[in-house]
Amino acid sequence: MKLTCPNNPEHKTFRLTAMVPETWYLNEDGDCEIIEEAAGCHIESDFNDARCKECDVLVVVKEE
Repeated sequence: MKLTCPNNPEHKTFRLTAMVPETWYLNEDGDCEIIEEAAGCHIESDFNDARCKECDVLVVVKEE
């Protein structure tokens, strides 16, 4: 698989928001003091939702 920018093939950096399960440990004020990633859990992400960091366009995903 290869991610490419349809506007400019020179753009090589992309961003993707992933939903990662975490456990947050809060203090009495509700402030997060420790974040523990849940090991072995499914991370929700879709490369088709990735965007070029430079121009914010949706990437093209090519299977190799």
